[in-house]
Amino acid sequence: LGTVPAGIPTINPTAYFTNRPFDTGFPLGVTFNYVDNKRLRGDIDTLLLNLQRAGRFDPNTIVPPENRYALTEKLTAGYIMGKFEFEGGQVVAGVRVEHFDLGNQGTARVTQRNATNTANVTVLTPLSFGQKYTDFFPSINAKFDVAENLVMRIAAQRGIARPSFGEIRVGSSVNDTASPGTIVAGNPALRPEKTWGVDGSIEYYLPDNGIISVAGFYRSVDNVLYANTQAVASDAFDTPGQDRSAYLLTSSFNGEDGKLYGVELNFQQQFSFLPSPFDGFGFQGNATFLDGEFKTQLVNGIQRTGVGFPGTSKRIYNASLYYEKYGLSARVSYQRRSDWLDTLGGLGIGTTGDEFRRGYENVDVSLRYQINDMFTVFADLANLTDAKYIAYDTTRNRPTEVEQIGSRYLFGVRFGF
Repeated sequence: LGTVPAGIPTINPTAYFTNRPFDTGFPLGVTFNYVDNKRLRGDIDTLLLNLQRAGRFDPNTIVPPENRYALTEKLTAGYIMGKFEFEGGQVVAGVRVEHFDLGNQGTARVTQRNATNTANVTVLTPLSFGQKYTDFFPSINAKFDVAENLVMRIAAQRGIARPSFGEIRVGSSVNDTASPGTIVAGNPALRPEKTWGVDGSIEYYLPDNGIISVAGFYRSVDNVLYANTQAVASDAFDTPGQDRSAYLLTSSFNGEDGKLYGVELNFQQQFSFLPSPFDGFGFQGNATFLDGEFKTQLVNGIQRTGVGFPGTSKRIYNASLYYEKYGLSARVSYQRRSDWLDTLGGLGIGTTGDEFRRGYENVDVSLRYQINDMFTVFADLANLTDAKYIAYDTTRNRPTEVEQIGSRYLFGVRFGF
C-alpha cells in the first residue's frame, strides 16, 4: 500500500497485545500473549476504507492474479437402467454416460532478475488449458432376502471423483530468484480419480426399529489425487532461455495403483420396548476400519510406494444416544478417529517429511423442542471435549501445528408460517 497519506491514522501492531498469556499446552520455552483481534480487525477495516476513499487501495486487487481463474464446466449425461425382480430379491443394473467439457483460463506470475541482475521483475502471462472426455459408468446392485429379517446386498460399480477447481486452475507463481527456483501452481492436466469397486453387506433387522449390519467394500483407484512438493522433472514451465525442470513445484498430482478397502459395523435400536416415557430413547453407533495405499508419481526415476490415502483414518468410531418424544428431540453424539496422513513431504521422493494429523475425539449435543406447529427452540453444543487438532511431521514428538478452537454454543428459535 506504500506510505499512508497524511490525515489517515496508521496502525501500530504492538498496541493490540494483551497481558493475557496464551497456553498452547506444549512446553515451547517462550511465552505468547493473546492479541485483541476484534479491535485490530475493526481498525484494519477502517484503515482500508480510508485508503480506498483516498484512491490508494482497490479491494479488487486483494486476490493476486495467479490465484484468479475462470472455469466453465459442461457436463452432458444420460443413463439407461433395468430392474429385475424375483421371489426373495431384486437386481438393478444400468450404465451412465457422461461427456465432460472444461474451459480453463488463468495467469502465470514469473518473478525474475532484470537484464542488469540488480532487481526483481514480475511478468504476468495469460494462460489457458481445456479438457474434454467421455466416460461410461456401469453399475449393478443386487438385494437378497435371505430370511424374514435378514437381507444381503451386493453391488459393483465404476465411479469418478474430479479434482476441485482450485486444483486444476491454470494460474501459477514462478520464482526464478530462489535456489532452487520454486513454483506454486494448479495442475490443469490433472486427471480425475476413477474407481472400480465392489460392496457387500448383511443386515439383520431387529424388533422395534433396530438393525445390526456388517458392510465391506473394496476400491481399485486410478489417478489417485494428492498434494505434494516435488521436482518439476519436465519442460512444462520452461521458457526460451530458462530451464525450470529442476525447480520445486507445489501442486496436486496423480498417483497410480491405488487400492482402498474397509469394513463397517453398525448397530441402531430404538428402545420402544421400554415403558413410557423411556420408550423415546434410542442408540445409534458404528465402527469403521479402513486401509489402503497407492504409488506416487514417478519423479527423476524415484517413486514412493505403499503411501496411505491422505485424509483417511484407519479407525473411526461414532455413537449417539437420542431421545425423541413429546416434541423433544435430544441427541448426544461422540466421535473418535485415529491419526491420518494429511500432506506428503520429502519432495515426493523421500521416506520422511510427511505431515500427519493426530486423532481426536469430540462430543456434541443437539436439543430441539417443538412448542407448536410454528415455533421450535433449539440449542447446539459442539466440541464439548475442547479437542486439540494437532499436526506433526512423521512422528508425534515433532508437532508442526496446534489448533484449539474451543467449545461452541448456539441457541435460537425457529418459526415457520
